[in-house]
Amino acid sequence: MARLNQFTSLIAVKEKNKIHIKILYTKDGEIKRFKTNVYIKDIELFKKDKIFKKNNVVNPATFKDDKNKLDETQLKIEGIIESFEREYHEKPTIEQLDALIKNYKDNSKKNYTYVTDFWEEYLKNFQKRGRNGKSVVNAFISGFNQFSEYTNKKYTFNDINEDFFEDLVNYFLLKKPKSNKQAIRQPLHKLTEPVSFDPDFGMNNNTLLKRLDACMSFIKWAVTKKGIKVDYDKIKEMLKKVKSEGQIDEYSNIEFAFKRRSDIKLLGSPEFENMIKDDTYIESPDGQKRIRTISKDVLIRAKDYFLISILTANRVSDLRAIKKHHIVLGKQKAKKTKEEFLLNSNQTIIDLLEKYNYDIKMNDAKYNKCIKIFLKQFYKDFLKKEELVWVVERRGKYEQYKQVEFFTLAGSHSGRRSFASILYNEGRYPKRKIMQFTGHHSEQEFDKYIQLSPEEDIQEISDFMNIKYSDNG
Repeated sequence: MARLNQFTSLIAVKEKNKIHIKILYTKDGEIKRFKTNVYIKDIELFKKDKIFKKNNVVNPATFKDDKNKLDETQLKIEGIIESFEREYHEKPTIEQLDALIKNYKDNSKKNYTYVTDFWEEYLKNFQKRGRNGKSVVNAFISGFNQFSEYTNKKYTFNDINEDFFEDLVNYFLLKKPKSNKQAIRQPLHKLTEPVSFDPDFGMNNNTLLKRLDACMSFIKWAVTKKGIKVDYDKIKEMLKKVKSEGQIDEYSNIEFAFKRRSDIKLLGSPEFENMIKDDTYIESPDGQKRIRTISKDVLIRAKDYFLISILTANRVSDLRAIKKHHIVLGKQKAKKTKEEFLLNSNQTIIDLLEKYNYDIKMNDAKYNKCIKIFLKQFYKDFLKKEELVWVVERRGKYEQYKQVEFFTLAGSHSGRRSFASILYNEGRYPKRKIMQFTGHHSEQEFDKYIQLSPEEDIQEISDFMNIKYSDNG
């Protein structure tokens, strides 16, 4: 943002019997003095520090109004010069500045303001919010800046139209590098059947939709809070059309959940815990792959947290909030919805909580990594079995299918899914009873948490309907 005296300075000029403060601007030896209609009584007093002070004003009663008028006039000129310099990397000539001032519109009425001018102020809205809420905004801003660098263009609000959204969507889907290290090469997507995406570039539809939601929230804020004069509803319709024509819609894959109580007993068994060992994972924060080590103790702690989540159906935020009185009451209030839900409080849970003195702490990102690592050891080393599932990744109209090991789909939400899936598949408990623990109010939302066994269903029906080889009558 422009500041006083960044490109200009104040001078005092004697005009007949008055001493007028003017704003001085120079470029290539040329000089321009702008009127302010602010006057002082002593030119020598002003020359000492070139500041408009109350003891030098012609009429002390009007000092505050004169000071505001002077500052606003100078700041307007400073802002015009700064905007020109950002776009053209040099200050305007005297003629250019005169023309810019002549066509100037106040910032509250402009739609040619650069989008990037508001990043810092917009982010302040998220300082008191949770890390996840801010991370989506940061991710959008980072992606937008990469897009602007890729197109070599600084975008104003007036540039936001259908073509802008088409270019932004295409860049986010296929061209955006996951890190700056990848920016030195071109993406290697194969968009003919069978489709394969370069994992170092772009994002899937679900991630893109979150970025676009963040974009529209930002534009709405700029319109309602900062007075940017663009038609928000028209922009919303433009984006809707681009998403429809580009087939940018949500999709879902099978998600990890335990479906049998017997598997949970094995996960929580002393035999498995004794087998857990130090492990490693690969991290690429800057495009360079690095091997990180994670200790057995940390993996055991993550495993225990995961077990508590499975046995209580708790979200991670509620997992951290469990206290002894919740166990006694058998109830807890959800951090997310502020509504009360029933809390399973059997001896297994009490033992696990007391093991850590009810202090359930672990960084979200680390917890998610640990879940995949100890589940890898559980399936591969302890159970010695491989469970493969097909997943799809959609980017616009393109779809990539691949087989992955089931445990790689696990995350912090898998505990809640496991709780719901195990009880539902048991067949003894109606949805209404299970939902009292998960905190869901609608069966439609609850059904998203139930992990059925489609492979087993397929096999059962297939065997029954196989008339050529079936031994059944």
